[in-house]
Amino acid sequence: MTQHTSRNGKWRLILLACASLIFNSQFSIFNSARAQAPGTTPVKVSYETQIINGRRYYVHIVEKGQTVYSISKAYKVQSYDAVTHKDIHFLHPGDTVWLPHRGQFGAQTEEYENPNVATQAQSATTPPPPPPTSQPPTSTPQPPTSNLQPPTSPLPSVPKPGPTLRISLLMPLHLGQIDEISTSKFDIEQRGKKSYRQFEFIEFYEGLRLALDQLADRGVSVDLNVIDIPNNSADEVRQAFASRGAAQADFIVALLFRDAFDQAAALARDSGVYIVNPMAPRSELCADNPYMVKIQPSVASQLAAMLDNMRLERPDAHLYILHGGSGSEKPIVAELRRQLTERGDIKYTLFNWNQSAKLSSTLKATPGCHVLSLYDHKSDQMRIYVSNLLNRLSALKSGTPVLYTLNDWTQEYADIDFAQLQLLNYHTFYTSWDMTNAVHVEFLKAYRQRYGTEPTSTLAATAYDLTTYLVEGLRRRSNAFWEQPIPTLPSLLHPLHLSRPQAGLENDHPQLYRMESLHFIPASME
Repeated sequence: MTQHTSRNGKWRLILLACASLIFNSQFSIFNSARAQAPGTTPVKVSYETQIINGRRYYVHIVEKGQTVYSISKAYKVQSYDAVTHKDIHFLHPGDTVWLPHRGQFGAQTEEYENPNVATQAQSATTPPPPPPTSQPPTSTPQPPTSNLQPPTSPLPSVPKPGPTLRISLLMPLHLGQIDEISTSKFDIEQRGKKSYRQFEFIEFYEGLRLALDQLADRGVSVDLNVIDIPNNSADEVRQAFASRGAAQADFIVALLFRDAFDQAAALARDSGVYIVNPMAPRSELCADNPYMVKIQPSVASQLAAMLDNMRLERPDAHLYILHGGSGSEKPIVAELRRQLTERGDIKYTLFNWNQSAKLSSTLKATPGCHVLSLYDHKSDQMRIYVSNLLNRLSALKSGTPVLYTLNDWTQEYADIDFAQLQLLNYHTFYTSWDMTNAVHVEFLKAYRQRYGTEPTSTLAATAYDLTTYLVEGLRRRSNAFWEQPIPTLPSLLHPLHLSRPQAGLENDHPQLYRMESLHFIPASME
């Protein structure tokens, strides 16, 4: 998320926003130490493994003082790849942790095809042999897998909302540092060189506030309790629940960093209150918390939308998946391979960018193909990669491929060549404003009228959508909304619909866009 300090009159808006907090909401400021550092008990690596749904896992039994972080580090995997049956912050001695076997991603240097639909065999490097294995007892519990099933346990019950809906908003507003903002003429003129932490997330509050104003015009009454959590601190979150009434709400919206949010999610679950995560895409948030509401579509749902579009637009086209073997790519590649294997209707090849010299000749052999870029490395490497990739794809004389990315490159790279993207019929999950969409245009007009400027990020839109959707859903269906969410609303900026592929609720409606006439328009997915 970026700081927005260079807009005209923005210092006035933060003061107005804070005044609105004082008169319309409760807020609190806390100063406390960070959570205690995790234990440092040495981790002895176990070579006991277990095959689950075709994937090999190391099986580790937790000892006193060990954490998911220390265990994952010992096994040389990312902590988010670890699978447990419990809240990862409260592991106990004797608990089981499953960690992905490193060999399952060993095929990272050559091309691979789906054997179910491939027409030509691809060369492969044999992955390193696994360590000696032992069969676990038949009573060993199975960890959750990426092939998610709807929860079988009863859904949590919550009280019916009263005539006035109650929302708690937890976010870093840094109200205790308001007096640091300078309003002198010199500092206003130099504001582009100065940054204030109060500006980091103010657009989220503005978008949420705009939604509440419009709901109020339709007679919907909402009580907003705003609590300032300026630091990524679990202690501050605990105090917010203990003394600032965070749990006294029909739902909680928590725009917090990871440690603070995880603490808030645990306390909301213990209090029986639904909690909304506006920005994180990580699906594990919903794995064991039935009170979780995740607004950002998961990577799994985004990949599914892309595959549906590929199959619809070019039914027989070959798919090339470009990757670089980084740790951040591995879970995405694993999920994509799972979906492709399950579907069985798309020919695909995993292509490592380390073999990029062969890319042009490979693509020429399958004209009119799809290219999905999952390559994810450091920013400098990414810029070089993006430039080289666009040049190579655009240089193909016939059968130009269609390019797909999860992240919108037009927003990430200011100097990107739009003409090349247009030539490649670029598809992505667009993160800016669609000026051909009347709802987007009306929102920008209302935002400009209220705040005297336009939003510069997705924060305002996300806050507006989730507030409108959740409040309307509870107004129409009362507490039954959590069991049967309403369909997406035409008044939303981006489609939003909740489902329960895991314990918690997730937005399962990503909107894919394609470039046409140097503009983005919604792409077909069905």
